[in-house]
Amino acid sequence: MVGVLRRLDEGDGEIVVPFPVPREQLQPPRHIRSTLIASSLRSIRDRGLSDAYTPLLDPGWKTTILESVAGVWLPAAAGLAHYRACEALAFSPLEQLAIGREVGDRLHGTFLGTMIRAARGAGVTPWTALSYINKLYERLFDGGGCSVIKTGPKDALMEMAQNPLVAIPYFRHAVRGLWQVAIELFCRKAYLLEVDATETECRMTVSWA
Repeated sequence: MVGVLRRLDEGDGEIVVPFPVPREQLQPPRHIRSTLIASSLRSIRDRGLSDAYTPLLDPGWKTTILESVAGVWLPAAAGLAHYRACEALAFSPLEQLAIGREVGDRLHGTFLGTMIRAARGAGVTPWTALSYINKLYERLFDGGGCSVIKTGPKDALMEMAQNPLVAIPYFRHAVRGLWQVAIELFCRKAYLLEVDATETECRMTVSWA
């Protein structure tokens, strides 16, 4: 539910991944990576829903989204148009999570590549995946950021701030799936649950086995 986030304090745990700059200096993204939207669109097409999706797009962004090529920056407003259209398709939360996992499977091979292979070879833990969270985020957005607080040996609290997409439930469920795939490269199973959200910030718990 979108509301007001309680600010974290020292009692919440150890900050293991700080925001890339102090929270008050974070600026909303101006751009979103086309690869993220293209991968999301592929999952919609695979479900035979292209004809349902297209009329839901803001007409001002239809050509930009449908004719974009992978690997370029698009205006952040194009991302809002895409995810609002996805939200209007009325997928269940489980379906949204599944789509996020599919997108994660594609993106992690593209973006994390060498880092993931090196980390696997070193026999590391999911904390390594979490340490890369802002490296992955910055490949997708040029504003906002993430932080991770360690709350237990296999438990964390992850926050995404200054990103207007988090106001869209579809995006929040899908991004849980995306992060889940990254963490499961280092464990048997990861669990991510939304705690709370505002119009520009969201927070989720992370645990694994």
